[in-house]
Amino acid sequence: MSETKGGGKMALACLLAWVFPGGGHWFLGRRVKSVVFLVLVLMTFFTGLVMQGRVYLANPEQPLTYLATFANVALGPLDLIGRRVFYERIIYIFPSESDPNLYQEIMRLNRAKILAVTHEYGTTFVLAAGLMNILLILDVFDIGIGRKR
Repeated sequence: MSETKGGGKMALACLLAWVFPGGGHWFLGRRVKSVVFLVLVLMTFFTGLVMQGRVYLANPEQPLTYLATFANVALGPLDLIGRRVFYERIIYIFPSESDPNLYQEIMRLNRAKILAVTHEYGTTFVLAAGLMNILLILDVFDIGIGRKR
């Protein structure tokens, strides 16, 4: 398979890298690297969840949460699993106090997880998995445009 891909093939490779960690490398014919990256990202992500790691919600009152939420979203479908495990629902924006039931439920779930001794480590693992996947997507892009061999 040629190293320099057309625009459509490169976009597909980047999309595969987002949907499935290592998927873009697999598509580009780098099978061993793909499996190593898949195992690394999955182990990091699930270790974070087991350690009660937090999946961030974007909160307008705390602008830096947007960056953490972006790192979580970079995991593709794994982010949905993390949100389901942590919040028991798929939610991306911290609810306002105008919806008291949802606000109280999210606060209750946050408080319960934060009490875990391993919470901070777990959150770091979850964020690291997302950041690693961003780097993998960028690596696939570089390979796709021929910048890297």
